[in-house]
Amino acid sequence: MKIIDSIKGVANHLPGLRRPERYSLYDLFMDEYGWSFTTPDKNIGDLNTYYQAFKKNVWVRRCCMVTCDEILSEGFQINNPNTTTVNHEKVNYLTDLFNAPAGKYAEDTFSSLIKQIVPSWKVTGDTFIEVNHDKIFDNIPNGFKFIPTELMGYDYNRDAWCIRNTEHVFEPENIIHIYEPKIQIRGSKWGTSLIDTIAMNISLEALGLNHNKNVFENHGLDPRGVLSFDKDLKPQIVKENIQRLKKQKNQKGIIAMQGGNYQHTNNSNKDMEFLELIRYSRDCVITMFGVPPAKVSIIETANLGTGSGESQDKNFGKVINSNCKVIEDAFNKNLGRSGFQELFEFIREDHENKLNRAEIEDKQLRNGTTFINEVRSGYGLSPVDWGNVPMNYSQFALATSPENIDNSVLINPQENETKNLEEFAMLKSVVMDRIDKGY
Repeated sequence: MKIIDSIKGVANHLPGLRRPERYSLYDLFMDEYGWSFTTPDKNIGDLNTYYQAFKKNVWVRRCCMVTCDEILSEGFQINNPNTTTVNHEKVNYLTDLFNAPAGKYAEDTFSSLIKQIVPSWKVTGDTFIEVNHDKIFDNIPNGFKFIPTELMGYDYNRDAWCIRNTEHVFEPENIIHIYEPKIQIRGSKWGTSLIDTIAMNISLEALGLNHNKNVFENHGLDPRGVLSFDKDLKPQIVKENIQRLKKQKNQKGIIAMQGGNYQHTNNSNKDMEFLELIRYSRDCVITMFGVPPAKVSIIETANLGTGSGESQDKNFGKVINSNCKVIEDAFNKNLGRSGFQELFEFIREDHENKLNRAEIEDKQLRNGTTFINEVRSGYGLSPVDWGNVPMNYSQFALATSPENIDNSVLINPQENETKNLEEFAMLKSVVMDRIDKGY
């Protein structure tokens, strides 16, 4: 009884507003020594590197585009899971807020906002969204505005985000920060970029491209043969032959020498190293972003992992669900600060789970463990008058009421196929008759 009384006592004294930092040793330590772990704002040079990777590396950009497309294809909804009563006024307002985040007369849309959020989050490590509030109507959020990362700074003295190198400071309810969190204490306010992990791979690809570009611009330096002149031949004759060869514009090049031997050169392994480098860099990028090869239009997938397209889609669906959850949590936390109980949610269509659910419900209906109205309520459908009694299809029976299951009409199946068809027709007529009578 003491345990029960203790639980009741705790339940009767739950805090209305949780403030865990008051009792946190970590926060106490950071208040005293946090200054030693502070780091400056993200370096503009690093941010430019991230932006260049997004603009010039086809795989980085393609992976961001695929992630955006998959998220946008889900669509979104405003839902309050804590009640069955829908506040249409709030739902319509929030739906309009997300559809036109900068107002009716601005060009910004929900899709354009997502296409800014995802690349900034994945490439720079941070996404910042300013939340504007209506000062007349109880500080209700009335707009979202994406802020590029290079404009943002953190004021450690006031413990708040600000516009870099200015006195413009954001209140907690005025900024949404979506980021890839660090696991280290230093600079933990900032997110970590995926590009940092694959920077070397992207750099090698860029250097290889620049090298080959220079070779091509110089009409190539790739001799496939060596032309040797006799050492006793007059230099003037050698020079004239070289000039004649140059006029032929042999872009592969030729080496001419006097007093040497002719040697035919073949393709070396290095001729293939650049292509292997490109593939390696590509594989690292799409692996880091968690995008299946087929999604970025890569056909050959033997070196990227086996598995059917259905299996890859299923795994990628988990990645998209995780990304959606991160974005949802950031927005919903901000909406909760403004008093909204409604949640912003991406619509997740999982056809496999829907099929499994339908099969389970069908079995439960057939063996009488659930009722029609119980299933209908799970889909938000209104109950029917005849849906509160078990329908035991496995015994070909229909009960008149939950209390009268033993007296239900039983129709046992026969071995003869013709009798089975007649049996089924009779069962159908009985069921329809009972439905008409209001059962």
